[in-house]
Amino acid sequence: MSSAAQVSATEQATELLTALVRTDSINPMGGSYTRQEPVERQVHQVIEEWLAPVSDRLSITRQSCSPIHESLVIRLEGAAEGPAALFESHADTVPADEWPDRALQPVLDNGELIGRGACDDKGSLAAMVLALARLVKEGITPPRPVVLVCAGDEEFAQTGIRHFREQSQEQFAYGVFGEPTQLVPVIQHKGTIRWDITVHGTSAHTSRPELGRNAVLGMVEVVAALGRYQDHLQQTWTNRYLTGPLVTVTMVRGGRTRNATADECTLAVDFRILPGMEAESEKQALIDFLAAEIRWELTHAANQLITPPLNTDPELPFCRQLLATCRTVAGNHLEFRGEPYGTDAAWVSDLCPAVVLGPGDIAVAHAVDERIPMDQVVAATELYSALMREPFTIQ
Repeated sequence: MSSAAQVSATEQATELLTALVRTDSINPMGGSYTRQEPVERQVHQVIEEWLAPVSDRLSITRQSCSPIHESLVIRLEGAAEGPAALFESHADTVPADEWPDRALQPVLDNGELIGRGACDDKGSLAAMVLALARLVKEGITPPRPVVLVCAGDEEFAQTGIRHFREQSQEQFAYGVFGEPTQLVPVIQHKGTIRWDITVHGTSAHTSRPELGRNAVLGMVEVVAALGRYQDHLQQTWTNRYLTGPLVTVTMVRGGRTRNATADECTLAVDFRILPGMEAESEKQALIDFLAAEIRWELTHAANQLITPPLNTDPELPFCRQLLATCRTVAGNHLEFRGEPYGTDAAWVSDLCPAVVLGPGDIAVAHAVDERIPMDQVVAATELYSALMREPFTIQ
């Protein structure tokens, strides 16, 4: 790319990403929501306006995925019928309660754009939109149809990609999911199970605690047992790309008053599983372990969240070709990687090979002064464009 073209690409990427970050698409994360339109609507309008000059070659539809969330689905026809290339980034962001005064006022600082969602996930979203628009403007027809999903509600319940999967009649050859990976292709990540565990005791006055059974003390035993179970899992399950399974206590609440023993204590557990582990059976195995270890009455709530792991075979011809393209655009040093977090990619990985790939660093995602290097957004645009044009070998 020439220097002048590079400047133009940087200016375009900065303009679009600034508009996306400035636009509020904060996910209420299950809390109250008072706006009349879906969380992602204004971001989708920015994208629709950006694509208006090339919209005659695109099919653009809004897809409701919950009462307050929607996805935008954009389709470009290919040279041949058959399975489509799926590209996906999400339009929602986490809240910015710690920096509300400036989170939606993006600024450019030393080549980095700062603002809520700049890294997670509007940098990837902008790059995918720009890549698709480039194909149309240059008159390029991709070898197969390209479907770009600007997904809603990824940050809380992943209803956007799940609804898209349920509603789509399309077959897919492969999927590329934009998340901050610093342009390194991620082929495996962990799955997640979240639920609450409650210990039941008996209340008594704190002057005579022996007359009751303090559920908080029971919960201490549960937490210790969960640690032992995690140690067992990490000795049992290994993966070349990932650290072992994790069982993390994230919240504890119990007791009703300061002068009585707690009759109940509840914790929230976040259970991260590896590829090859089946969520429901792993949860049941943990429940059975606690039942054998803990001499307290325990109840387990229904799953608050369950997401599958991503397990894409690095030896697939598609993966080898994708890695070669990544190296050509972003550097010969690149190798496949795994990540401990979850993404929307796992929801389609049983339908087609899926890879997570995008600009930005996950270390600053969700953080105060979240940021992304604009040169990575430009490189991601180039990379996505190349992948959209690539006639991959699909088995």
